[in-house]
Amino acid sequence: MTQSDNIISILIIDDHRLFNDGLSLMLADVPDLLIAGQVYHSREATEQVVKLQPDVLIIDFNMPEIDGLELTRRLTVELGTQRILIVSMYGENRYIEDFRKAGASGYMLKTSSKDELLTAIRSVAQGLMYFDPKLADKKQFSNHADDVFLKKYKLSPREVEIIRYIKAGLSSPQIADKIHLSQHTVDTHRKNIHAKLGINTIADLVRFAVETGL
Repeated sequence: MTQSDNIISILIIDDHRLFNDGLSLMLADVPDLLIAGQVYHSREATEQVVKLQPDVLIIDFNMPEIDGLELTRRLTVELGTQRILIVSMYGENRYIEDFRKAGASGYMLKTSSKDELLTAIRSVAQGLMYFDPKLADKKQFSNHADDVFLKKYKLSPREVEIIRYIKAGLSSPQIADKIHLSQHTVDTHRKNIHAKLGINTIADLVRFAVETGL
């Protein structure tokens, strides 16, 4: 944290422009925070970290080219310990532990409130670890579900996320809005899910998700 004025400078690294810009706008009026910069392409992150020297990096999990986990590893190895706060839609323990090992100081769900995010940012800026307390209560994110869906059926984390939303009754447009993708991309994921699982209907998919504990 900047010692002269106790202002926490932040660099936001997220390829979703709407989320990146929205987060910047939301934090802009917080007196003890300063948005030092915004990065929309993870390949540019290291250069901007060196240039801007932010106190806290807010990094998205899912990004093309270099994802959040790989970027966290690279920054830690190349630049030393950084105060990194991950924002993600995924609450699985395996991912949280991977980021912890890679050097992240905190992990927050994208569904968190502004107050929760501010608590996380300030904790990380002080050199503390902060992992979203809600994650401990997310029993739906079980190791059994991870093993079955990610390993046995070769589904990606994004596809597992979409299955959960389908199980919850969301349509493709609603899912697209939730995870900041186009409806076409969501529909493509759904086709891939059906092909991988050998399932033809939504009812079969929901039944399969329930039976396997997802």
